[in-house]
Amino acid sequence: MKRVHIAPSLLDAQLAADALSSVGIVTHILNANAAGALGEVPFLQAQPEVWVDDDTQEARAREALAGLRNAPPSGEKTCPHCGESNPGNFLSCWQCGGALPD
Repeated sequence: MKRVHIAPSLLDAQLAADALSSVGIVTHILNANAAGALGEVPFLQAQPEVWVDDDTQEARAREALAGLRNAPPSGEKTCPHCGESNPGNFLSCWQCGGALPD
């Protein structure tokens, strides 16, 4: 087993594990319940970690996680008037008030 991700929270670890699982990489989350030990152990040793089952999948898993970190947020709209990024459910730009595309 190889560690591929140290997460700031259990939710982040689960999202990473689910993303890797969706591309066929078997994972395990370690330190899932270690938050209760904070104060007794250093916080860096209590963070959830995502490990891949197969050592040969380490590079593929790291690439998949890097792709997730660098991907633009889904549902974003760019204003054609000022170029500002807006959430997908907005009808008008929060910056300039211009109409956003559908």
